[in-house]
Amino acid sequence: MREYWMRLAAGCLFLWMVALPDIRSQRIPVRIPALFASAALAANLLLPTCIGRRELWAGALPGAFLLLLSCLFRGKIGEGDGICLLVSGLMTGLTHAVILAETALILAAAAGTICIWTGRKKAEEKIAFVPFLAAAQSLILAVEVVKTARI
Repeated sequence: MREYWMRLAAGCLFLWMVALPDIRSQRIPVRIPALFASAALAANLLLPTCIGRRELWAGALPGAFLLLLSCLFRGKIGEGDGICLLVSGLMTGLTHAVILAETALILAAAAGTICIWTGRKKAEEKIAFVPFLAAAQSLILAVEVVKTARI
């Protein structure tokens, strides 16, 4: 269980480290995802895990799918979003990566709707998605803390 907490916390740290530059410039620094991806790959290969190894490796699939969509839609979806989801999925596994992506999409849709209603953004303007991934990861981590505290 401790390993699972460490993976969630590392994913949260990673996403917030990338989210802050993404908010400012809508670009992610390359070194941070590379460092965390390397650490996740090494941990998945070398350390015993409470999460199945196939589950961990499959965690990259939602991010890879987002990268594919970015290529298909020629940049309407940012590549950095896919990279961040891919790295986060390698850390936490497929189930968590899907829950993370769904939660972040819901948060982004709600925030986008509010921004359009208040006139801060137009419907065709881009918004940074990585901060919503970071917020969703923080929310999931908080829910896990509450669930574990009750047991």
